[in-house]
Amino acid sequence: MSASPSRLQRLLRRPIDLGWDRLRAPYVTAVLACLVVLALRSHERLMQPHLWAEDGTLFLADALEHGPGATFMPYAGYLHVAPRLLAWGLSLLPIEGFALGLALVTLGIDAAVFALIARVRHRWLVPHDAVRVLVAVAFCFLPGTWEVLGNLANLHSVLFYAVMIVALQDLDQPLGWVEGGVLLAAALSAGEGVVLAPVFLLRGALRWRDGQPLGHVLREGAAVVALSVVAVVNAVLFRRSGMPASDFVSWPMSRMIEHVWNTLNVRYVLHPVLGDGGTLWYFRRPLAVRWLVWLGLVAVLVVGLRRLPRRPRVLLLASCACVFLLILLTWYVRSGSAEYPAFGAFRDPGVVEDRYMLFALPAGLVLWVTALGRFRSVFAAGLCVAVGVLAFPRWSFESWGSERDWARSARLIREARATPGAEAHVPINPRGWGLVVHGAR
Repeated sequence: MSASPSRLQRLLRRPIDLGWDRLRAPYVTAVLACLVVLALRSHERLMQPHLWAEDGTLFLADALEHGPGATFMPYAGYLHVAPRLLAWGLSLLPIEGFALGLALVTLGIDAAVFALIARVRHRWLVPHDAVRVLVAVAFCFLPGTWEVLGNLANLHSVLFYAVMIVALQDLDQPLGWVEGGVLLAAALSAGEGVVLAPVFLLRGALRWRDGQPLGHVLREGAAVVALSVVAVVNAVLFRRSGMPASDFVSWPMSRMIEHVWNTLNVRYVLHPVLGDGGTLWYFRRPLAVRWLVWLGLVAVLVVGLRRLPRRPRVLLLASCACVFLLILLTWYVRSGSAEYPAFGAFRDPGVVEDRYMLFALPAGLVLWVTALGRFRSVFAAGLCVAVGVLAFPRWSFESWGSERDWARSARLIREARATPGAEAHVPINPRGWGLVVHGAR
């Protein structure tokens, strides 16, 4: 009789430890869980598939016009190799299935990238396998995912976080072919990945100091080279594109500091814990209340991170610092973006749908889950569940826009391509966008 209360007490004390701390296949489990969540959230787009922005205007149009020759054509000042290859591959299928095929493929890639955090190589950050699976699922509910997920136009943003997750892998394991493929795809398609090059340089230095084999160190160096060399190419392409840049450097210093502080505060301290409503509540409180809340959250974060072993803590903090540079890079390459509400004080609930809201939030979530996991796994798991629960008001990804009849669009494309000298303008989403299709020459 004495053994039963003891087992019950252990269950109540650590209710998540039900045999899920060491899953047989955590990565596969996370991929399937993310796929289910993303399919449910995107069910309207899957029932009435259509194209979004550059998916039609650029990627499909160029794939139909140039075939694989479009692979290295720049757009907006940098390369988009992975989206162009995917568009070309899908364009070889009957055009009637292009929109649905694109949605399924991109959602699959989104799930595969988010699930990287569940791999065994990230146990040194979050030892509990089930908690890391929940982190991957929580990524699917973050603000900004409305536009980012399920299309080629924003695939670069997802690939950027693939680089971040690879950078957080255990240093006891060398970078392998999987990591190399992820980094190469990201380097050629997400030029912003260069901001994480210093983390791989740090990883190489730590391996060297630990006396690891030279080959392991050189693999980290290869990652730095891949991210940096492509970034130089993109810098040249950006200069040649004639796109305006760097308008925010003319701001008053006080205004720049305010926007940097608010963005840093929201992405790394507030929103991962408080969600949309809680963060709105925070910015509506008196200054004294805001400082008390902020100090309390930071104290929990600091205490939790101090319990993390030194090497993973250093890499985590370095990754978060470098990921934040993505926001400053965005301000530089996208004229006027620094004034977007998503980068200011969080007072408008409408900004949660803005793709810029996703910037740095995945890093903030990993930071918090890692810290809370050092107290108890159930706290970290509870945070991941709360991210999904608090996102319920924006659960459904409704159809992209008014254009929903892909059968009609596909017919226009097919007829135009079959008619010598013909030219057709096929509307897509959002309103006012379209692709121009030329007939056979």
